[in-house]
Amino acid sequence: YPWAVADYKPFSFIRLSGKMTDREVGLVFAQLVDYNDILSEGSANDVLHRVIQAPSLVLPGGIQARAANNKVISPSCCCGLERWRDWLRFMKKGQSPWLGHDPNPWVEKVKGLVRVWSDTKAKSFHIDFEKSKFEAELSKVQQDLSAFLARSEEWAGRVGCSEPTNLSGKFDECFSISRWQRFLR
Repeated sequence: YPWAVADYKPFSFIRLSGKMTDREVGLVFAQLVDYNDILSEGSANDVLHRVIQAPSLVLPGGIQARAANNKVISPSCCCGLERWRDWLRFMKKGQSPWLGHDPNPWVEKVKGLVRVWSDTKAKSFHIDFEKSKFEAELSKVQQDLSAFLARSEEWAGRVGCSEPTNLSGKFDECFSISRWQRFLR
């Protein structure tokens, strides 16, 4: 890539936020380029301009549930960040968001709790959240994603992108970060 990327183990979970290093932001955009089959040759400006021109973008991952005891349920295969708003719809309508397969995590509401299941199989486990705490965490996800937009714009300018605002705008458009509140109404 025509920019530096962080060294993470394959399939590591990276939390998008405004606190990311340039190398971490570079890794996210490298993954975005790879996953969307965007040509990575040329200058950073050339590659990031192709990202801006892409008709749509997807990115593997999503929201990870973590308990106070460090029990973790991560999104599975084929779950993408572009579906993060499904968690907001779940809070309104009760239908579990798509969280991938192999394993098949899912979510349900149970007596004032939000229960996130690790799988549909018998040996699965779950993490319970009080509804108000869960809603606060979803709000924090949106804040982190918004901060990532600002951080990615800073990064893009530093690596030589001539349109850093358009790049963060494209990310926002494809992942509907700024429009999140309409799903809570």
